[in-house]
Amino acid sequence: MTLPGQVELTPRQQQILQLLQAGKVNKEVARELDIGLGTVKQHIVAIFRKLNVRNRTAAAFRNMDRQVTDAPASLIQSPKILLSARPCVVLGIALPPNSDSAMVRQLYGQMASLSSAHDAIFLTRQGQAGELIFGVNKVTEYDAALALHLASQILETMIGSFPALAGKVRGCLTAGIGFASMRRYGGWSGEAIASAAISAARDLLQITQAGFFTCDQPARDLCEAFGVSGIPQLGEALPFEALASMQWSGERTARPLVGRSQELKVLQAAIKRATLGKGSIVILEGEMGMGKSRICQALHELGLARNLKTRFYRRLPNVLGSGLLDVVRGEHHGVDRCIAEVRSQAPQTRHFVIVDDFHLLEPQEQAAWFEAAIQGRAKGLLTLFAGRKGSGRTTPPDVEQVRLSRLGVHHMQALIRQALDMPAGKKRSSIMQTILDTSTGVPLFALEMARMPDPIKLSLPLMVAVHSRIDKFGLDNSVLRLVASNQGGIAIDRIAELTGDPLDTLRAQVDRATATGVLTQQVDGMLTFTHPMIRRVIANSIMD
Repeated sequence: MTLPGQVELTPRQQQILQLLQAGKVNKEVARELDIGLGTVKQHIVAIFRKLNVRNRTAAAFRNMDRQVTDAPASLIQSPKILLSARPCVVLGIALPPNSDSAMVRQLYGQMASLSSAHDAIFLTRQGQAGELIFGVNKVTEYDAALALHLASQILETMIGSFPALAGKVRGCLTAGIGFASMRRYGGWSGEAIASAAISAARDLLQITQAGFFTCDQPARDLCEAFGVSGIPQLGEALPFEALASMQWSGERTARPLVGRSQELKVLQAAIKRATLGKGSIVILEGEMGMGKSRICQALHELGLARNLKTRFYRRLPNVLGSGLLDVVRGEHHGVDRCIAEVRSQAPQTRHFVIVDDFHLLEPQEQAAWFEAAIQGRAKGLLTLFAGRKGSGRTTPPDVEQVRLSRLGVHHMQALIRQALDMPAGKKRSSIMQTILDTSTGVPLFALEMARMPDPIKLSLPLMVAVHSRIDKFGLDNSVLRLVASNQGGIAIDRIAELTGDPLDTLRAQVDRATATGVLTQQVDGMLTFTHPMIRRVIANSIMD
């Protein structure tokens, strides 16, 4: 039955539309339905005309909307299912056409196992190929690095079991926006998913030569934004085996160090004391995008210039093997080994140790580092721990704390002015003001907006940065979407009216969102976001 406002498609058009949603290319649709390629193209033209769309992605999204409309009443009426636009990364891997069933079973089994372990979605398709989609269940800034790491792991395992596959497996990485049906508190509901990145992965995989791996531009943007390094020619087809040398470094594009003179004054004083053999412990805290890693890099260089014996470590995310990265040598080491090296230093040798991304350490690892830093302080060791807010919950006594707050207007203007590649004029002034208003004191936000051809649009790295912060808390997305839809704020009573939820239940969810720093309650009781960029990203994700 066709409901009012719905478009009626023929059974064959419905089949083709469902295959488009799954990311099938025209040849795969023709093969799967056993019809001619020309017939497929004719049906697609008719589908586009009926749905009043111009491309496959828009058609796939309209199909999702139809799926939800045609779903059981419990799905239609339930506020627990939400259509959302989310950043995602797609890893595609294909075996050679002559692969036997044992090879295909192992590939699919391995990809299915990894999808379960890493909150990814696994899709199979004809042609001995499959995809892992990261970011739909939960976005992290490590998704691109994780996908590359798993691709290398899959290849190694496949060749280990089937040596004849050496030089014959193809792979690719794409990134983009995925449209998915999501549960209210996070995670894919399983009803619908579509993304141009899936189609892009399949198209890219088709033109990738056997034994090679390729990345599209959005995937390369994520690698650059969130510190994936090791292979300069990542944008070109490179030997698949070369991914083994790819690593997450956490090092992002260099940017000017603006507006941190007071914080640097404290940190430089600690370095000066260390040159005189006087040890200390400093904790540098701030949210994502405030410039912690940039300051660590500057202090590392200053320490070397002052003849301090400097070690610079960065904590690896658990999904990438944990441990620590020696930033200078590019080597991975266990936490215990690094701490033992610090403990073994000779007295009065003027050491300086930096541990970046300290918040990623387990509590017992943080405690062990603090203990080593306290012992080293008596020998003249300067230790700097840099991490997000809360890194110093178990802070020992006599520790200096430096907190990076949002930059002031004048400093943000200077940062944007340096980053914005646009001739002077009214348009530049207008865009600068838009960036200033939206980034509101966060350097990462301003720089990401300034580097876009159209700064008013949201970049993929920006969406990843915001979603990665929100997803880890498991917040009530119905509440967030209602707040995002009301720029001036919304009262909790009004949210209760719209959702039909008891006030006590909503208050608990609002308290959680405010405690995590995502929402704030104004004096008049209206709920708003703590940062306009969060509101903008959430508003951009609303698809229904």
